[in-house]
Amino acid sequence: MSAPSIPLSSILKSKHEEVEGDEPKKKTREEWKKAKELEEARKAGTVPAAVDEEGKDINPHIPQYISTAPWYFGSGGPTLKHQRPQPEKQSSFNHLNEHYARGQKGSVATRYRKGACENCGGLGHKKKDCVERPRKVGAKFNARNIAADDVLLPTLKLDFDGKRDRWNGFNPADYAAVVEEHQKVEEYKRQLKAKNESESEEQKEEKRRKKLREALIRAKMEEDEAANMMKMDERMRKYNSMYNAKAPTEEEIEAYQLRRQREDDPMAAFLGK
Repeated sequence: MSAPSIPLSSILKSKHEEVEGDEPKKKTREEWKKAKELEEARKAGTVPAAVDEEGKDINPHIPQYISTAPWYFGSGGPTLKHQRPQPEKQSSFNHLNEHYARGQKGSVATRYRKGACENCGGLGHKKKDCVERPRKVGAKFNARNIAADDVLLPTLKLDFDGKRDRWNGFNPADYAAVVEEHQKVEEYKRQLKAKNESESEEQKEEKRRKKLREALIRAKMEEDEAANMMKMDERMRKYNSMYNAKAPTEEEIEAYQLRRQREDDPMAAFLGK
């Protein structure tokens, strides 16, 4: 027995009715008029404001394009829930105090393991990602100096502030040693200052005399060094050809000028011509 044939117009009509069932129905003129009067009365305060599903009053002065929920939101009455952040669309981030652990090292093996790095022998990365110096003979073949395994760090999803936090992972307790060292230095300075103030005049005079003696000793050493340099100059005088050079006398200057008068015959002055 063949199945009964359904007209195409009936199928299209049923589909149209299904679609119209999901969308809101159009309001008549009277319904629009009543809604407008109710809105004006709520704004005037003669009628109580609309209440949402949580029992909170909705401000009647909110514009219609804000207070009216879209038809696909599926609200059964007046609500402002569509204007609030939707939980399913909110991104969750890690806490600001969560950070990556730094300076940690994994366990160190004594033999090569399958799947480890062929260069250093550590688990967690491959040979092409190894940051150690390429070895002539890798750890896979000699099993020497196997590096520590990589520490598996958590995958943190940080927000804008978390990515730019300069003090992320800083522990103030680690700085206590530096503070303690400076406190010791300051305490030593205070003790030294108190000790200097408590010294008597005789001790201060003794210190001044000691400084004066040291200055005299340094001056004496400088004088001795200068005298030694002078003696060295005297010993080296005979090797200096310019040491005994003297300025020419008037007779020598006159004789030189006479020799230069007859440049055509250089031997004239020598021969007495």
